[in-house]
Amino acid sequence: MLLSRITAFFLVALSVFAASASFAGTARTYAVYPFEVNGPDQYKYLSRGIQTMLISRLNWTGHFEPLAGTRNLKESERPKTEIDEIKSIQRLGSDYMALGSIVIVGKDASIDLRMINKEGKSWTKTAKTTISELIPALDGIAKEIKGELFEKPGSRKETAEEKAREEARPDSPMNPEFVTASSAGKVLESTINPQFRYQGGTETPGRWRSQSVKVVNRGGFVADVTGDGKKDIVVLAGTEIKVFGIDKQRLTEVMSYKFSSRAEGLRISSIDIGNDGVKEVVLCTMLKDRPYSYIISFKDKAPKVLLDRVSLFLSVIRIPPNFTETLVGQRLDTSRTLYSKDLVEYVFSGGRLIPVKNLTVPSFANVFNLTYLPQKDGYKVIVINKYGRINLYDKNLDPLYESQNSYNSVDVKIEASAKMRGFGKENKESKMENYYFLPMPVTVASLSDPTKKEVLLNKDLSVASQVFSNYKNFSQGEIHSEYFDGVGLTLAWKTRRIKGSITAYGVADIDNDGQDELYCILNTYPGSLGIKFRKTLVIAYELNLGK
Repeated sequence: MLLSRITAFFLVALSVFAASASFAGTARTYAVYPFEVNGPDQYKYLSRGIQTMLISRLNWTGHFEPLAGTRNLKESERPKTEIDEIKSIQRLGSDYMALGSIVIVGKDASIDLRMINKEGKSWTKTAKTTISELIPALDGIAKEIKGELFEKPGSRKETAEEKAREEARPDSPMNPEFVTASSAGKVLESTINPQFRYQGGTETPGRWRSQSVKVVNRGGFVADVTGDGKKDIVVLAGTEIKVFGIDKQRLTEVMSYKFSSRAEGLRISSIDIGNDGVKEVVLCTMLKDRPYSYIISFKDKAPKVLLDRVSLFLSVIRIPPNFTETLVGQRLDTSRTLYSKDLVEYVFSGGRLIPVKNLTVPSFANVFNLTYLPQKDGYKVIVINKYGRINLYDKNLDPLYESQNSYNSVDVKIEASAKMRGFGKENKESKMENYYFLPMPVTVASLSDPTKKEVLLNKDLSVASQVFSNYKNFSQGEIHSEYFDGVGLTLAWKTRRIKGSITAYGVADIDNDGQDELYCILNTYPGSLGIKFRKTLVIAYELNLGK
């Protein structure tokens, strides 16, 4: 029994020794010669002092370790020529050798360090500093060297491109319901277990929700449409537009407008046609496979149709160069599956639409999936393709980026023809169902920094929608804030999971307290078999909590 224990002990000891030897064998070695000091005699001690500091700061146990005896190297042994450098490093048997000098003038110091490998290749690191800041300068040089050799986390010097990306990142608003994607954002500290607070509660600070109302909505927006100076919640529900007021986080129906019961509502958007601070509602519907759009005023709580049944897909887009709300229309063209390739800017005057110009847009852009992103160097163009992916173009319409995930999906669809032009119409018995799903509008806003534009997107969260292309009801979602980092769109921050199927979102003073909120209009999700029991509710997030 004793023999077996002794045998086991030696086997364990042998394995530990072998592992240690293997670990040590993987580390690269370096030698550091005393520095050459060019300056007053009183600083000659820095020759050995900098050598010692650099030896300790370059050390990364198991990866980059000082050669045994490197502290005993003398300044008189420093190699003078490139041939001497190669001979010296081969004689020492190290992987790298450091040769450096320091020039001191007054209180200023200039460090030059050359790293040489055993093949004779070298590169230089320099730093200008002061005598009092000499140690931090050496720390920075050592971090850069380890970062270049090993990509050690936190040690590689940030490139100009990476620095520009980080500078473009907006800070996240001060709200505990927002999760930042980087330490660059403003992170709120909390002692609550994040597993407990992930979904948030009904009284979570910075977040509130309205009661549920017995309406199934297809989208909407927040704006003053009645002219009373307070924001209203306008939703598209079935065959009518409903306007709700909000008081103490409760929705109260103010009025509604019913359109044709045979039509299907596609999209409502807002625009201030009269420039009086009161928004009008632009309604786009589909009736007997043809689009019909309206402009409706709800001013003084009396619905009035200003534009009736124009045969266009009509919506509101902020277009360059001023990025003001503009009416943009598109005609039906079944030869292109659904819509014409021409997007036309219109103005509303004298009770009718007057065409201004055709917009230059990417292929397959339409009035529902097109957004412009203002930038310092002009603008970028955002198009959500038929798969829900974000396509980004520059102002010359050259493609820049396509997302891997899908965003802004909502259960609003148009039946599209799957038959080629000239082959007649498909009969109901033999045709295959082919739909184009309209994405919800993309919001572009400056939430934390007025100089940085953020693209707000609703992240699709559903396994079923990935399997079934016609399934667009979601049990939960997330609002993502993304920014252009010079390459594509990158996540800056996001909300915590939102229970329900989001149909619209935006930034507005929804509770009329003088400060904007991020709001989400959604339908409850009673399960895939309880679709008819869905209800509408609104969730809002404070953007300046704690300021």
